[in-house]
Amino acid sequence: MKIMKTFRIVTAVCLFVATFSTLTYAQGTTNDKAGYNSWSVTLSGGSMLFYGDLRQYDFYPVSKSQGKVISERQMGFGLAVNKQFTPVVALQGFIQSGKLSGIKRYLNAYFETSFISYGINARLNIIPLFNPSSKGNNKFSPYAIVGFGLCSFKSLQSKISDGTEIHSFGYGKYRQKKENTNELNIPIGLGLKYKLNSKFDIGLELTMNNVNTDKLDARKRPNTSKDKYQYTSIGITYNIGKSDKSLEWITPKEQESDDLAPLFAAINKKIDSLGKKLNEVDGKVGVLQKEVADLKNFAKQTEAEKTKILNTPVAPVEVKAEIVPQFSIFFNVNSNVVDALNQEKIASAAKMLKENPDMKFELVGHADKTGGQLYNELLSKKRAQAVYDLLVKSYGIAPARISVIGKGTNDALSSNVLSVNRRVDFMIKK
Repeated sequence: MKIMKTFRIVTAVCLFVATFSTLTYAQGTTNDKAGYNSWSVTLSGGSMLFYGDLRQYDFYPVSKSQGKVISERQMGFGLAVNKQFTPVVALQGFIQSGKLSGIKRYLNAYFETSFISYGINARLNIIPLFNPSSKGNNKFSPYAIVGFGLCSFKSLQSKISDGTEIHSFGYGKYRQKKENTNELNIPIGLGLKYKLNSKFDIGLELTMNNVNTDKLDARKRPNTSKDKYQYTSIGITYNIGKSDKSLEWITPKEQESDDLAPLFAAINKKIDSLGKKLNEVDGKVGVLQKEVADLKNFAKQTEAEKTKILNTPVAPVEVKAEIVPQFSIFFNVNSNVVDALNQEKIASAAKMLKENPDMKFELVGHADKTGGQLYNELLSKKRAQAVYDLLVKSYGIAPARISVIGKGTNDALSSNVLSVNRRVDFMIKK
């Protein structure tokens, strides 16, 4: 009994929290990425049918016996608070209230009971579950539900002939306390919703509520099946929120597309920003073209000198303690790639190192002033490193004989001819 009381308290608290969260949510904004409505409230009403010992027929209810109006079809009402987590899965806190009745003529017995059921259901939308790529503009949405809760009731069994009481539960008789009987309830069912508009849906639902007791009809016998009741209802659902879309009425594919929309908007904004920067770059194209022409002229002027260096034996060089500049190679704008025009100089440097075993080179990288300071320092070091890699990997020079340094825009040769500042200097040191 203590366990059942604890279960009832926990279920009631969960239902209260769900209701409170819904009211709070109604005053705020939606909490989903794409701004879907994910909370809703459903009010339902319909038919209650009992299945147990005191039921005349299995397939249809009776409404009269021995001249008395004893209807096995009763009415009930329900309220549910729904939270949609994905287009497929939702949780539902529910409460139902109604009457149940049934008769058994050969036993001269009938019963009546009033009850309240409450608990939590899990609801699965069938279309997006089995077809995530289906279009989200369907008007109909079939679903399945399963859950757990408590059924709280008082039941009274009487004779059909004269109304004399046979047995009861919850009325303080037969050594019982005068209080409701509380039993576990497992609802299982199917439903179908129709979307009226962005705010309202109408639905038809059938649930079989499996009550874990044989007391519901006040007729408890050993080795008999548990009592059940069927709730067939029509419900109106109100979708809470400011959005025109409800999470229940979209597909996973549509949700994925909507969730990516802010990312695409950010990308488009970035593209617009880059387009503005490209327009600014277009204004500098003339300057860059002039620098490229200067570099080509410089390369032509030094071509003969490079050929002469390659064909002339390198005389031994006296190595001194101080750093001595020898020659330089030059790079294109924003590049650390050694082009074909400078490969000969590197070959000449490798030849010099091989013929002078005690010689060491310090490779000093430089950059022009067109970029930021930190970027230029990194670029200048990358240029020196590119030369280092060629000497070590292509010509077999020992790494200990070469050092690398990047000076960025420091030690610029010219403030006007920027092409001569994009270079690596070969410095001999001891």
